[in-house]
Amino acid sequence: MERLSQDAEETRSGLTGPPALLARGLTKSYGSTVGVSGVDLEVRQGERFGFLGPNGAGKTTFIRLALGLLRPSQGRVEVMGLDMARDRLTATEQVGYLPGELGLIGNVSGLLTLDTLAALHPRPPERRAELLDVLELSRDDLDRHVREYSRGMKQKLGLVAALQHDPPLMILDEPTGGLDPVVQDRLIEWLRARCAAGRTLFFSSHILSEVEQLCQRVGMIRGGELVKVLDVHAVRRSGGRVVTVIFRRNVSPDEYRVPQLSGQVGAGTDHRFVIHGDPGPLLERLSTLPVEDITIEPPRLEDLFRTTYTGESEE
Repeated sequence: MERLSQDAEETRSGLTGPPALLARGLTKSYGSTVGVSGVDLEVRQGERFGFLGPNGAGKTTFIRLALGLLRPSQGRVEVMGLDMARDRLTATEQVGYLPGELGLIGNVSGLLTLDTLAALHPRPPERRAELLDVLELSRDDLDRHVREYSRGMKQKLGLVAALQHDPPLMILDEPTGGLDPVVQDRLIEWLRARCAAGRTLFFSSHILSEVEQLCQRVGMIRGGELVKVLDVHAVRRSGGRVVTVIFRRNVSPDEYRVPQLSGQVGAGTDHRFVIHGDPGPLLERLSTLPVEDITIEPPRLEDLFRTTYTGESEE
């Protein structure tokens, strides 16, 4: 599948209209336990939005509130401009949902599963054939009983069921579990293309590299509170980059130290540190030294995630 350029995608996805998903003061309490607390979030139409958090952080509770499966203790949530408390049935017609724990009936075929679920939805399953090709599910696979499926095949079937009707809002909870890397890449490209065509993705995952590859913004939830909403490209531009340098002789860090440098590790010939901002001054200093090899890693969402949730940092 041909990959669209990032600029082309974002230009085509700049749609007007209400947010695809809107939460204001969204709170859900279970007695003294708080599932989510005061969440304010707006996901634009055409956006690819990642939702991150460790187990128990409130991700699943938020998704269930967004789907109208739970009633909020306070606040409200809207889908495509429709209030979930007043217009739940109409709002959920706009959504395709893949849960993190997928339950399927084992003694029916994959094809009957898709047909049955398609009949329950007002939108036609116009993307089914395309998705079966992307996810590599054959007609022979669909003719088999679901109980004979591997975990990966069940995940593929769940994805087709959730997305076959080309929903305006796709809410996917850990969607790539059990998929092999080739199929994962094909799915990600398909999702990018649908968002470029105006669909919206709300994507919950523990695979940070996958979120970084796919999503434009990410929200980080901890203890039921939304602690950060970040632009992924801005993180890449402004975050610290890990630099590893191997010299042909022993070198002191003072020979190349610049203000943007932090977290010095190592001495002698092998050096590792973090550089922030413009690497130009560092590269100018290093050009005067006997460098044998150098690698500069891009800023990683994983490092920011680790710092946010555990306080750990490479610096």
